[in-house]
Order: sequence, then structure tokens, then C-alpha cells
Amino acid sequence: MKTPVFFIGKKLSKVTREWLQKQPIQFVEQSFFRIEYKKPNLNFFETMANGSKQWVVTSIYAAHWLVRFQSKIGLTANDRVYCWSEKQAEILGELNLPVFISSFSNYTELAEKVIEQNQGESVLFLHGDKLHSEINSIFVGSPLPYSEVEVYKNTPIEHFVNGIFDAYLFFSASGIDSFKASGNIPNPSSLILANENTTARAAWRVFTNKVYLSPEKEELSFVQFAISRWEEENTKY
Repeated sequence: MKTPVFFIGKKLSKVTREWLQKQPIQFVEQSFFRIEYKKPNLNFFETMANGSKQWVVTSIYAAHWLVRFQSKIGLTANDRVYCWSEKQAEILGELNLPVFISSFSNYTELAEKVIEQNQGESVLFLHGDKLHSEINSIFVGSPLPYSEVEVYKNTPIEHFVNGIFDAYLFFSASGIDSFKASGNIPNPSSLILANENTTARAAWRVFTNKVYLSPEKEELSFVQFAISRWEEENTKY
């Protein structure tokens, strides 16, 4: 069997990349977004600087923002942080605060944990320019003192991808849209792997390829599923 070549539609974390480099495949990473961080609104954070807070983070970018601006936004020793991946928790560990991890992308579990442990603290949900409406609606509907804060923006960038790949891995519907808008067309016989329902629906909408939806949304688990799925497809006969 020839060595497969995978297209990865984002820049991988160090852990996933190092694992992938040990596998009998070749791969190309290409992000179709540029992350632009926002400076904190100091007047807003000053209003709660001395009070305890629960920080809710659902992306590595929001985690990096919190670590970067921790000295300017009034973190206290009594604050707590909530996230849903080991990678986010690893970044947030630099804060030396309690970090609680929920199941990846399980917004109900995450929000319920915050609400259950709340003792009158302000709840701050740090997010990108695309607000996670399900999490937001749960907190808005609760009696907690809650604010959502946009801390970064995803700016689409066009990039034409050279080469023919055996599989294409996509991590978001917007990533697929940017891939297509850049004039890219996947090899018709290649597999498309999607990390969640919205990504899979976008793939079915714009590609004629066979699309597989991963049961695992977390990055490394998704990549491992993709390799396993490709091997199954290519050892049938």
C-alpha cells in the first residue's frame, strides 16, 4: 500500500502533530483563517476587578487570550476556569487557578458545571466572533451575573492548495467554505472527514466525495479516527 497523503484543514496542536509524524502517512496543514486578538476593555473589567469570577473558555485562542491579559483584567486567587479540552486546560494551567474540564464540545455539561458551582461569582464567557449560541442561551436564561466577551476574530484567508490528497480533514463548516472559495476542489475519489455535524453538512453541500462524520470531535481523536477510517476503506479489497 502506498503512503497516503492527508490534507489537514487547520494548523494542528503540537501534541497532535508530533503523534501524526510518527504514523506511516504524509500530511499537509493549511489554515484558512487568521486569528486577530482583541485588546481587553479595561473599563469593563474594572467594574468586577475585586470580585471572584468564573471564566468559561471553549477554544485555545480564548485560553491564550486569558493567559496573555491576566494581569490587566482583574484575575483573583479565588477565580475558577472552565473549559472542555486537555489542550485548553494545559494553556490555562499557566494561570495557577483551578481548571475544570468538561467533555469536549458538550455545552450542556460545561454550563451545568458552572451553574452548579456558582457561589455568586460573575460568569464571563470568552469567545470569538462566532458566539456559541447554545452556551450563551443557557447562561442568559440563568439568574447568574453573566457577560459574554468577544476576545478574538477569525479572518478568512484564501489559499490555493497544490497537490492531490488521499483524504481531506476539515474542522469547521467555515473552513470548508474558505477552502472552496479559494478555488480548491478535492480529488473526487478521496475521502472527506468531518469532525462534527455542522462540518459534515457543509461537506455534503459542496462536495460529491464520500464524507465520514467522526464520532470524536477532539482534535487528536478526530485525526486518529480519520486515519483508521481511511485504512478501512483502502483495505477492503
